[in-house]
Parts: sequence; C-alpha cells; structure tokens
Amino acid sequence: MGLLIAIYATTAVATGVSHAGPIYALPAQQVALETTASLVTLLAGFLVFGRLQRSSSLNELALVAAFAVIALSNVLFVMWPMLRGPATAQPTVWAAIIGRLAGSLLFALAALVPRVRLRRPRRAQGLAAIGVLGILVLTAVLPRVFGSGLPQVITSPAGPLTHYGLHPNAALAVVQIVAAVLAITAAAGYLRRFERPGNEFSGWLAMAAIFAAASHVTYALYPANYSPLVSLGDIFRFCFYVVLLTGSMREIWSYWHTLASATVAEERRRSARDLHDGLCQELAYLGRHLSGLQGAADEGTLHQLQVSVDRARLASRQAIDTVAAPGRPVIADALTEAAGEVAERFGLNLELDLASGIGMAPARADALVRIACEALTNVAQHSGSRQVSLVLRRYGDHVRMRVRDSGHGFDTAVCRGGFGLTSMRDRARSVGGELRISSEPGAGSQVEATL
Repeated sequence: MGLLIAIYATTAVATGVSHAGPIYALPAQQVALETTASLVTLLAGFLVFGRLQRSSSLNELALVAAFAVIALSNVLFVMWPMLRGPATAQPTVWAAIIGRLAGSLLFALAALVPRVRLRRPRRAQGLAAIGVLGILVLTAVLPRVFGSGLPQVITSPAGPLTHYGLHPNAALAVVQIVAAVLAITAAAGYLRRFERPGNEFSGWLAMAAIFAAASHVTYALYPANYSPLVSLGDIFRFCFYVVLLTGSMREIWSYWHTLASATVAEERRRSARDLHDGLCQELAYLGRHLSGLQGAADEGTLHQLQVSVDRARLASRQAIDTVAAPGRPVIADALTEAAGEVAERFGLNLELDLASGIGMAPARADALVRIACEALTNVAQHSGSRQVSLVLRRYGDHVRMRVRDSGHGFDTAVCRGGFGLTSMRDRARSVGGELRISSEPGAGSQVEATL
C-alpha cells in the first residue's frame, strides 16, 4: 500500500509540473526502452510457460497468453515501425495501444481465474496460441479499417518542449484509464495469491502491476506518449519491466535451488535403498542363522554376537532414516521410532514425553537419536532397571532431551564411563551441543543432551 501511495503521489506531483510530460526527445533511448520491454516480457513468458508445462493450470495459461500479446504487440507495432523511421502512422500507433490494452486484459484475467488443472493441456495451449494470433491480427486490422475515424494520438512538438502540457484526448484517456483499472485489478488479484505460501512470483507481478497502473494514468494525461519522446509514463513502464525482470530472475533462482534439492533428495533415497537392500539384508541373514547355532557354540559368544548384530541392524536403520529424511525432520517422530525399537528389543518399559513440532537439521537430529538409543542400551545392560523415561523439550533456541532410569546408579566421580558414554559426549559436541550425566549409587541415572 505504501508503494502504491508513493507512485501515485509522484504522478500527481508530476502532472502539476508543466514540463513533466515529454522529458527529452531521445529516439535512441526510446528504442532501447522498447527493446528492453520486449525482451523482458518474452523472458517472463518463457518462464511462465515452463510453469505451465508442470502445473497445466488455467491461470498460468492466461498469463502466458498475456505476456505473448504484450511482447508481440510491442515488437510488431512499436519497435519495428520505430526502427523503420521517425514517422509513425496513426493506425500503427492505435494498434500498439489496442495490443497493450488486450495484454492488460489478459494480465488481469490471469490474476482472477481459478488455479484449476486443464483437462487437455495440449489442446488448451493450441487454442490459446490461436487466440493470441487472432488478437494480433485484429489489433493490426481494426485501426486500418477505422483509420479515418480514429482520433489523433500523437502530438508532434511545433516548438520547444516547454509548449507541452496537458492535452485532453477523450478516446486515448478512456483507453488508458481502462488499462489502469485493469492493472489495479491485476495487482489486487496477484497480491491475494501472494499471501498463500510458495507464491513469491505473484508478489512481483502485483508490484509490477502497480507500476503499470501508474504509467497508464500518466499516459492518459499526456497523449503524446507514443512519439519518440521519453516521458514520465515511459519511466513508470520501464519500472514495470524492471520489477518483472527481477521477479523472473528470482523465480529462476528458486527453480535452480529446487532442482539441486531434488537431486540431493534423490541421491539420499538411492543411498537409503542401497543400505536397506545390502547391509540390512545381510545383518538379518546373520541374525536368523545365529539363533540356529544354539548348543553348537559357546553361549556367551553367541549372545555377544546376537547383541552385536542387533546393534548393527539398529545403526543401519538409523542411517537409512537419516539419509532418507527430509531437510528438517521432526525429531519427536524419529525418537519415537528409534527409542521404541531399542525398548522392544531389550524389554524396557519406556515412557515417552516428547514435545511435538520440533524440527532439526538432519545432522543434529541424527546425533540426538543416536544419543538416546545409546543411553537406552546402557540402561538395559547396566542399570538393572526396566523402567526408563525419555523427555524432549524446547527451551528458547535450545532442545533438551533427558533419559532417566531408576536403576542401580553409579558414582560419577569414580566411574568415567566406557566407550558408550564417550561416544555420546562426542556426538553432542560434534553438533555444537553438550552432554551431562548425573547419577548416584542406588538413585538411578540421567543422561541430558542439550543442542
């Protein structure tokens, strides 16, 4: 809203100045402006056409048609005649005006039509192409059919530029005001879509539409706009194309980012499949056949081998879950699954109290899950208790997890812990966290990780 007020305030001030209409008689700059306008619109059109190929939605088809009409009208009825010579025929000027008006109508229509999927995308695109061609033909023919009845829209300077002021031209003013209304309508429609997640490009279109509306209002006040003169309306129109170009570049950058993320995700899924089909299957095979060696080997050795296989299977499952996980996995879900497997394997009575909705980076989530599993394994093997609780909470910018049991406990001043405790400390430090272990003989133990 602030941008809209600023633009129209600038327009109001400019219209009060006698020299605010045509600024400089610079044909070269005018050619550069029209060339830029055509190239930017074609770029935006190709970008939206790519979106159309993926979504096949009606609004994207209307937007492609709008950009096609605007760009081709500019090339056929503005750039080409301007390059041929300084003199421009009235029918050609009116063709440019009508073409831009038709483009504005389609641009506003694209902001209002629903985002429904086309049933026959190819057929709809073909009909849209025929429609664009028909609009251009009518735009070229109608001014020549009614050429004698069309009002003069170019005011050639008969003297110094100081003679320029407000020149009322009812026909041109009506056309430009209609185009301004269409641009404001388009801005409102695109702004409404921008409020939905993942619609940044609609925000850029809304901003561009505001500049388009300002340019049409200025053109309505200064009918000498289609001569080789740079005016305030041309400046506003140039801002329209600058915003459109910026939005298109932002959208292209987001495509690159999405493509890179999709490539990484696909590679992660491939690695997860390899782990599942290779390492996990071999461990499962070893586990099944170790159970058949009862009595044929030392029981203690068999037990240790079975425990090692179970731990390796758990580690491989955790690796698969980490590799296949999304960018910010919900840690409560990962802890529930991994801790539940450990508790079931060792016969622990696990009490979970996990805060929901806490997302973490994959590396931090993996570290927290592995710390929890190691802590539960230690409880099963050393505490002598089957009761254990797992608590997860968020405290400001930190996430804290506690694993507590009611077992034998130990004196932390005497027992520094084996490899399991060292591994948990190292995992916490590797992701910028800390691990605290508190215990007393006969009072159980508590492992607390803060990330």
